[in-house]
Amino acid sequence: MLIDDDADTRVAIRDFLTTEGFLVHTAREGQQALHMLEKMDPPDLILLDYKMPVMNGKQFLAIQRRTPRLENIPVVILSAATREWSGAHLEVEEVLPKPVDLEVLLSVVNQILAPPAPPAPPAPPTPEPASREHL
Repeated sequence: MLIDDDADTRVAIRDFLTTEGFLVHTAREGQQALHMLEKMDPPDLILLDYKMPVMNGKQFLAIQRRTPRLENIPVVILSAATREWSGAHLEVEEVLPKPVDLEVLLSVVNQILAPPAPPAPPAPPTPEPASREHL
């Protein structure tokens, strides 16, 4: 889900990610996003503008973190206002400055949504030392 009050940004990011094979739901601010999230399956990732009218990114995050069905959804902040902040500072996966570099965004999205690596195959059993009977 992409939450951003700038229509041009929403369209550009949605169209780009759609051409990369992602299904992208959009909302223009946090309150609209919460209403949409009540009626849909939780998304795999939320791309969130931080400075928006009605309900900003900070307010949205506070509610998301208190809502059991939404609390584990990873969030990436997209905002010109947070250039000096880190994902750890905001307790999100990543902070990307605006204007967003779409290739960097794609790399971050793919990294977050990548399936976990399969477990390594078990090591072959260590052969037992040969005994006289096996010689």
